Amino acid sequence: MNSDELIVAGYVLVVPTPRPAGQEYVLPGTFLTISDCLMSDLPRPGFWDWYVDHQEAEHERMSRAPHAETVTVAMTVEDALNFMQQQGGAEQPYFDLLRTQSRLPAVSTVLGYELVGAESTLDFHSWHCHGYAAEAFDELRVQLNEFGLIDTYAQATRVLTWMLRQPPENQPAPVEWMVVAIARP
Repeated sequence: MNSDELIVAGYVLVVPTPRPAGQEYVLPGTFLTISDCLMSDLPRPGFWDWYVDHQEAEHERMSRAPHAETVTVAMTVEDALNFMQQQGGAEQPYFDLLRTQSRLPAVSTVLGYELVGAESTLDFHSWHCHGYAAEAFDELRVQLNEFGLIDTYAQATRVLTWMLRQPPENQPAPVEWMVVAIARP
């Protein structure tokens, strides 16, 4: 998938996150995630997990977390429309960027794709919270890149489908799961 097929959803402050136990052969020593379940406590906007204003995200990073990096979260238009519908409609304030369907800038570099689940308050969980990466590697042969992200949208979609078809005892948290791209800047 080309970056010109993605639209900007929001901006998140991130730092490399130490690999959880049991993921040694699939995850690098540190990885990137937008989930605050796994990552260090970093500034977030008031009531949800992504900023809808890049300048606000950068201001918070510079003043409160200069060791962090601001990344762009992007989605396909189809995924975004479905996600907004499932999460209360496009009028939600945290969908300001998705509503405009602004393309990911051509200068952005997609680092990879993460599978995330969103609570109704737009609080993100990562598929790494459930430790699925090793199983996905074993069963689907999907490897993670140096950032602990999946390289392609097609692979990420395949892993998401597999993850959501797990038996009840292995199901992820009962929230809306989706594929997001993580990009710089």
